[in-house]
Amino acid sequence: MNIYVANKGEDTVQRINLNKHINDFLRLKPLKEMYNVLQYNREPVVGPHRMIFDRVSNKLYTLNEYDDSISIIDIKSFKFLRTIYAGACPNNGIILNNDILITNGDGDCVSVFNIKSEKIVEQIKVGSQPQAILYNKRFGKIIVCNMNSDSITIINPLDFSVEKDFVVGSKPYDMCFSNDEKYLFVSNTYLESGLDGTISVFDMSSEKIVNTLKCGKLPISICSDEKYIYVVNSCSNTLRRICIKTGEYKEIYCGYMPSYITVKNRKAFISNTGENKLLLIDIENFLVEKSIEMGKEPDGIFIEA
Repeated sequence: MNIYVANKGEDTVQRINLNKHINDFLRLKPLKEMYNVLQYNREPVVGPHRMIFDRVSNKLYTLNEYDDSISIIDIKSFKFLRTIYAGACPNNGIILNNDILITNGDGDCVSVFNIKSEKIVEQIKVGSQPQAILYNKRFGKIIVCNMNSDSITIINPLDFSVEKDFVVGSKPYDMCFSNDEKYLFVSNTYLESGLDGTISVFDMSSEKIVNTLKCGKLPISICSDEKYIYVVNSCSNTLRRICIKTGEYKEIYCGYMPSYITVKNRKAFISNTGENKLLLIDIENFLVEKSIEMGKEPDGIFIEA
């Protein structure tokens, strides 16, 4: 199992394989257009933040916040291929058919990046500061959460038309679906308010918020399985495991400024930006199993199993 982590603070992608004792780094290069304006002694200049894997082409894409780009990596050889413009502040993305749909935080839009031509072919106007984006197979909808609009936008994937906007909690940042995709869980950060965050439970069928769950401070990353929602609270420095059925929760300390979580094979993988570590957590016994030293400011994670 290969673990890939985007180190935003040093423009690298780190590859770890615990069984094969692999721990190596790949440095990303900025846009060619940026070479003349960037100071060579300034780091970072690319800012890899999130990663998307294309199983068809076997390529890993990093979304880079600092130079508004997307970098392409051949995952088999673990070699950098090229960096391409991806719109203003690409925050997150998904692959849908032959396109990568990228939320542009500073452009208040979703850019449609065609994988074959490697160009933006369309832009979809959404709310202010779009962050997470998901595709719901059950209902055939694209959903975007807009941090500064306190809303989610529902998009028709057939023609990329905006269908509806719904108000959720304050400063929504991340989202995930229940296993059956009947419900959307939206983490509301309440950024700069000093208040604890919440999770809005949005019923995809009725298109209504049916429940609100409590979180810690700044719930910045969220995922779920058949029983639980797992949410990383960046300012509380915790991972909270919430029972979907009852709302009861357990919490564990996971270092200073955790930033991203993904769950695979009954383990939670959490990047810790403040301490430059990757935590492996046993989600059954709810304890930290391993802590791995990372590059500077580790963020997005992709697990190749």
